[in-house]
Amino acid sequence: MKQLLPFKRRPTLKIYHMKKFFPPLLVLLFACFSGAAQTLPVRTVTVFKNSKSLIHKTGKVPAKNSQWSTTELPAALFGTFWVTSPTDDLASVFSRQDSVEVKTTPNENAVLLEKNIGKRVTILLSHNTGTPAYTVIGTVEKVEKLVSDQPHFPNNHRVYLRNAAGQWLTFNAYQIEQIEFAEKPNLDFETKVVAKKTEETLSVNFKSSKPEQEIGMLYLTNGVGWTPVYSLTLADKGKSRLSLRAEIANDAEDLGNAEIRLAVGIPNFTFADRPDWLMNFMGTWQQQDRENYNFTNALMSQTANLPASGYAYGEVLTPMPGENFEGGQAGDFYFYTIRPGNFPKNSRYQYPIFEAEVEPSHFYDCQLPPAGPNSFTSYYEQRRNPNEPQNPVSHYVEFTNPTQYPFTTGAVNILSQSAGVTYPLSQDKLPYTPPAAKCKVKLAQTPEIKVTHGEGDVERKGDTFRFFSRDYDEVKVEGQVIVVNFKKESVTLKIRRNIEGTLLSSEQKWDTKQEQATLRVNPSHEVEWVVELKPGEEKNWKYSYKVYIDL
Repeated sequence: MKQLLPFKRRPTLKIYHMKKFFPPLLVLLFACFSGAAQTLPVRTVTVFKNSKSLIHKTGKVPAKNSQWSTTELPAALFGTFWVTSPTDDLASVFSRQDSVEVKTTPNENAVLLEKNIGKRVTILLSHNTGTPAYTVIGTVEKVEKLVSDQPHFPNNHRVYLRNAAGQWLTFNAYQIEQIEFAEKPNLDFETKVVAKKTEETLSVNFKSSKPEQEIGMLYLTNGVGWTPVYSLTLADKGKSRLSLRAEIANDAEDLGNAEIRLAVGIPNFTFADRPDWLMNFMGTWQQQDRENYNFTNALMSQTANLPASGYAYGEVLTPMPGENFEGGQAGDFYFYTIRPGNFPKNSRYQYPIFEAEVEPSHFYDCQLPPAGPNSFTSYYEQRRNPNEPQNPVSHYVEFTNPTQYPFTTGAVNILSQSAGVTYPLSQDKLPYTPPAAKCKVKLAQTPEIKVTHGEGDVERKGDTFRFFSRDYDEVKVEGQVIVVNFKKESVTLKIRRNIEGTLLSSEQKWDTKQEQATLRVNPSHEVEWVVELKPGEEKNWKYSYKVYIDL
């Protein structure tokens, strides 16, 4: 639409901004049930690392005609919603979807112009496309409400304006940015209209007619999760320190100052991948669920996976120095229990859990390729290839968990502190570690320690072993390992290998661990050589084993 008349401000006119006369968009619900505004306080929240949480609420609610109702339906997951009554007064739980009346504010500019038909105005319009705004001047002739099936534009209006030349202008009310009246406008009118809105209601029915009831509500929901973040500071003198902080994200609902229980363990919520039927009125997924699942078994399985609402810990541990939580255990889970304070929806916390002194030991690690019946192809390829295979060596620190609770798997930032200066070293995964067990974390890969390894068959006996109606040859294998330390300090080097066969001998002492309860033709062993190397020192040794093959 082209600009018909220039927009000139006149000192005799007053400019009225719409926000001075009208409140922002406001929706007022008519309460059609008793106790709709009553909210049960959250008492405890058990948070798992897969962003699911078990929310437990308790409190007293007003009951009218043996019923308490609320429109605040929780986003409960299937098979986990549970309402309890300590006095055994619960009769049933019911949910429904209603069409209710609401008072809402229509387009404010449209209402203002409709109540000022026949008055002269100067209006600043916008295209809403990034182009500059423009003005129109004229007399308000008509405001027409447009009927639309688009939910984003329920109250759109078209304005008809006639200018001094007799031309008619039309535009949508949502384009109006500012209105200037040549005289005082009529402001005496109601800006609220009645409309219909779909609303869900949850009702709890009681056996008695007491005016107040105490209830509990337990359900699993998405949107609250936690992740552990560790910091390991290696000190050149004295003991090193391991710190754990919990990063907690809440995108589910306001949790108030609830007690937060951070679960350490692997959860199993088999059917909690969709909304609970009581809370969801979209019928498209219900038929599919009926076809794909046995819901009797689903409910039994899901209930078995839920910790009890009382969380009967086998043992509750009081905090020690450096700890900012209470510990407890239930079943296969350990819980860090914290109280961070107010925890509203769409917020995050980083909360210190503990600090502990640890005594890490440094070592270097090399994992050789596995050996067994299937590795003979690689032996022949090595003979044809003049280049030695690379065996990378990595630097690790290892320490014992000195606390009375497990370390949960998480990211660990590794720092070095020397002469009051802190240096970043690495970031690795700290594995799950029970109390008194050892854990190791990787610092870096080093090129200053070289490991060379080779092996081959030295003896073969045909058809010496029969296993499940199959004949196998017995092959003796010999190998050799050469290690060199190019570093300026002494190091401990651990060389590990999985060998499928029967171990015979090793010139360097090895620690072995055999796989149990297996039906393999050849037993499987984990072997480890631990070698102490001085600066510039080289060591080499031979070993042997036998293996049955059917090549």
